[in-house]
Amino acid sequence: MITVKKKFVLKKSELSKKFRVENNNLDIRTLVEASGYPAKKIGDIATVHRQERKKKETIDTRFKYIQISDIDVYLGRIKSYRTFTGATAPNNARRIMHYGDILISTRRPTRGAVITVPQEFHNEICTVFFTSLTVHNWEEVDPFYLSIFLRTSLGRLQFQSMITETAYPVISDEDVENMILLIPSIEEQRGIVQMYHNAVNTFFENLNQAYSSITNSRQSIEQSVLGSAAELITPTKFGLDLEEIADDSDHQEESA
Repeated sequence: MITVKKKFVLKKSELSKKFRVENNNLDIRTLVEASGYPAKKIGDIATVHRQERKKKETIDTRFKYIQISDIDVYLGRIKSYRTFTGATAPNNARRIMHYGDILISTRRPTRGAVITVPQEFHNEICTVFFTSLTVHNWEEVDPFYLSIFLRTSLGRLQFQSMITETAYPVISDEDVENMILLIPSIEEQRGIVQMYHNAVNTFFENLNQAYSSITNSRQSIEQSVLGSAAELITPTKFGLDLEEIADDSDHQEESA
């Protein structure tokens, strides 16, 4: 028997195109018990919210907007954003973000497009194709720890077990609420968060050092070939600065 989240009529010939069976019998009890940490359903420690901007009242309001493709799935951060007024924003630009909200892509969730909203995006707007979670008690669960956990292999396995649609694999808010979270002490959680942030900063420091070395080599070749006419090459700088995308001719989410 196949159980689906939404009832609809489907031809038998279309069944194989509509569904794929993932690891729907996933049993993580052994993993949870072996961890030694308390475990809870996400729905017990956080609330899904769908707070949306009022279109008529925000026609002239200018806001930052992020969609799924604006998430760096490797580093777990917002890498870019767009700016709109309510009158020019795409239809999906409706969900209000709050500092500390966890945004989880409901499309292709195993890619890891999961972030915790930083302070600079408080009260800005994101696409409705995120599940938005608000943690009840930050002294029990650090929201930045929660987003890191959801990008681990255990998080990915749980996402995988919930995906049923093949054309564009999706999960629901209810699926997210039913996921299991391992909860170390709040001190351990914050230590993990700090370690992760330090690792990201170190990544950019090392990347910049590497590009600086490459630039020095290029500059040496440039001068040996052209002498005083050599062009001065400036090394590329990488960091946590966000890119504002000004030309937004394509509002599609499929690139996510």
